[in-house]
Amino acid sequence: MKIISDFLGEMKRQSERSRCLHFEHGSRCTEHISAHSIQNSGQLTEISENGHVYKINGHFSTLKKTGGKPAPKKIGRNDASTFLGFCGTHDTQLFRPIDTIPLKPTYEQVALYAYRSLCREYFVKENAVRTLENLKGHEALTKEKSEFLEAALKGFGIGFEGLIHHKRHYDNAISNGKFHEFKYTVFIAHSRQDLAFSGVLYPHFDFLGRQLQDLGVEGVPLDLITFFSAPAEEGWAIGIAWHESSDRYCREFLRSLATHVYEGASLDDAILRFVFSCCENHAIRMSWWDGLKEKSQSSILERVRFMTSLECGYDPRHLCVVLEGIAKWEFGHVLSSD
Repeated sequence: MKIISDFLGEMKRQSERSRCLHFEHGSRCTEHISAHSIQNSGQLTEISENGHVYKINGHFSTLKKTGGKPAPKKIGRNDASTFLGFCGTHDTQLFRPIDTIPLKPTYEQVALYAYRSLCREYFVKENAVRTLENLKGHEALTKEKSEFLEAALKGFGIGFEGLIHHKRHYDNAISNGKFHEFKYTVFIAHSRQDLAFSGVLYPHFDFLGRQLQDLGVEGVPLDLITFFSAPAEEGWAIGIAWHESSDRYCREFLRSLATHVYEGASLDDAILRFVFSCCENHAIRMSWWDGLKEKSQSSILERVRFMTSLECGYDPRHLCVVLEGIAKWEFGHVLSSD
């Protein structure tokens, strides 16, 4: 169908529209690069095999071939997690404290990991909004499809407006060296790293199935949380961080995770469930995936499908159950800003 091919073509054009999202972007940002939102040298190099990793692909072209089911796709390490959102100068200068030094963590390192996660999501959401805006009035749109497009545009628009709001806070804090405005919890794992990721989330339901904030309310900034994996001084780390302006619900979200584990849930299960329920920006060690039982692979793929469906946002327990017994990580200790 022409509308589908035009949609995919417009998405591709937007993803190739480079710009620098650094807080001091300007005329000197001339050499835009394919910046890695997941650290290339420290993480992707660590989990790649023969220069490749897997990504669970839920793009339209894949879903069309598989009957609506996501599938693992083998991609080159240098192509994983990239986006055209920074110039070479700013990417190198700004992220040097995390690209050249393992996570300790310091407040500055946490702020930079959070900022990179936010900027990547900002890039993706802005592309989505522009794509949908450019398809309005398409000659092939029926009344029903036009209404669906308008609803989608409204939803993406609300999400993007929220990111604009939060980026102002992040820009101000980082440009002025106010790194202590970022709060965090970091889990240190001493086992082999098999999964790398980076993302953001407006916490809706927590790990106990409780609603935190109403995502449908317009005009009210929603609290935003960022999460990421990182190489640590000993092993590797999983970080969850937020700016103090989002402290209310992000802190509750972390408390629910602590309670969930205290009540007997596995931290490994909870983190794996969180990643595949809330993050499409990930990379997977191929031998780890290939070594999973078919049932475990199917459960993860179903979780990714669920994440991209309308069901996910209305299921209070999507962080409470499923994907048990798959991750075999060894967490040594937890570090917190408090």
